[in-house]
Amino acid sequence: MPRILFVDGEPHIRQLCLEELQDEGHEVQVTGQGGEVVRLVDSFQPDMVILEVLLPDMSGLEAGRMIKGINRQTRVVLYSYGCAPRDLSSWGADDFVVKSPNLDGLKAAVRRLLPA
Repeated sequence: MPRILFVDGEPHIRQLCLEELQDEGHEVQVTGQGGEVVRLVDSFQPDMVILEVLLPDMSGLEAGRMIKGINRQTRVVLYSYGCAPRDLSSWGADDFVVKSPNLDGLKAAVRRLLPA
């Protein structure tokens, strides 16, 4: 079962995404703090980390670079409002998904990057 760490500062978004990703068959952990990412990557060993860009305690971009420094195989998806950057690799990311109440885009990115 693929493991996903979901990082977002908004509790209701964390809960929604936790439930939706579990329904898709993934083992999911959530946190609202970028500072917990390194510890959770070490202990949970996710296949993918989905990161909000604007976290309360640090940038999701910084967290993404730290994740890739620990394990380059871990997929990193940035999840935020706005436009995708032209060069995701310079942001330490494998994909960018625009935040939306409809989670179809997020689920499609997960399926694309973590094929069954």
